[in-house]
Amino acid sequence: MLSFIPLPLSGEKFHLFGLAIPLFGVYAATSSLSVTLALALVTFFFTHFEGIRWNGPVRYFKSWIPDAPTGALILIVPIEILSQFMRLISLSVRLFANMLAGHMLILVMIGLVFIINTPPWKFFGLPGAIVFYLFEVIIVVSIQAFIFAALSAIYIGSAIEPEH
Repeated sequence: MLSFIPLPLSGEKFHLFGLAIPLFGVYAATSSLSVTLALALVTFFFTHFEGIRWNGPVRYFKSWIPDAPTGALILIVPIEILSQFMRLISLSVRLFANMLAGHMLILVMIGLVFIINTPPWKFFGLPGAIVFYLFEVIIVVSIQAFIFAALSAIYIGSAIEPEH
């Protein structure tokens, strides 16, 4: 949420009446795929680390194999292994795409402020853009942070207690 506070992100300045005023910008680190992938990798690492630490390596990896007929295990075990790696994609791409989409929508709303110039509507543009920005910052960003933390906790909890 802190990344939605406009800050001088670069050394660029614009000059107004002889004053050098810094350019303010909004940049959320989680709108970069490399950052969200790094966060997902941390969750992935700690999920398996805690699972092995609590259960031991044999019991932990044995928990990936359900009680099923041998013929079904040929299909189930590779799917279970694949699902462990798909968690990386689900965590990182979901957070990245939601944050990027939020940034795009904010830019569209700000752009509409300058495009809509007809008299009855031009007074609604800026308040609408501000309301949308606050909605994005307060509600959507909070929900995304909560979902990422909840999914991470679920993954680590399921590694610790594989019977459930």
